[in-house]
Amino acid sequence: MQSAREGDLVFGIVSRNPGNPEVIIPEVLKGRVLNVWQISHQTADTSSYGINSDRPWDKNTNGNYRWPYALQPIRTWTFDDPPLFKELNGYTPSTHTQKAITTLQEADELLGQTLKSLISDRGREIEVLKPQSHVLTIKVDQLRQKHPFAANPYDVQPRLDATNYIYIATLGKGSKTLKIGHSQDAQKRIGDFNKYRLTTEKQWVIHTDQQIGTVHDAIDAEKFIGETFASFRTELNNNEVFLDLDPDIVLSSLAIFRKA
Repeated sequence: MQSAREGDLVFGIVSRNPGNPEVIIPEVLKGRVLNVWQISHQTADTSSYGINSDRPWDKNTNGNYRWPYALQPIRTWTFDDPPLFKELNGYTPSTHTQKAITTLQEADELLGQTLKSLISDRGREIEVLKPQSHVLTIKVDQLRQKHPFAANPYDVQPRLDATNYIYIATLGKGSKTLKIGHSQDAQKRIGDFNKYRLTTEKQWVIHTDQQIGTVHDAIDAEKFIGETFASFRTELNNNEVFLDLDPDIVLSSLAIFRKA
């Protein structure tokens, strides 16, 4: 950590072969880029975050929490469709060494740019876990102001009154695994999603690209769909990916929203 600077981005790659046999990692996540943190140098006792875990691998032989201290992130993102790290542009056999298990490894310029683009293309920012201490929470807010982050800054501000579209994409033709969102250019958005998928993996295919109105109309429509099909969401607050859902049923629901 001595070489890491406050405000740097640290990407989390899921291990393929964890050293602890009690650690269970789903096969679909092994070797994939799952999270990214913008780090600070502010440390805290994890108990000040109210963290508790009953997982056996999170406790040492004395039964105490294995991770007593933490670095407070400034921002954090997750990837709902995480790519394989070794397939990213700029990755080489010498990129990912055994040292990366216990220390940070610096990415070169090409791989670093690929990883940063991954945030703008497919990253979903989530709220960072803040310490229970009011004083430390204020420090986190100050760090966010001190280290602003723009994954893909606009040269020209986007038009809020431009026409937006609601898209429904299926993971492979005819699939009931759906990605639902809004965009002013759905074809490009889906192309960005597929950019980091292997050619051997199923690709996202546009099922529906329906004009909806302004960006505010699109946000309202996406929220309506998320609430209507909440039981199909992959996560409680994730309105983007839905499992075992017929896209035609979503279309019927969207028609109801438009008439309301």
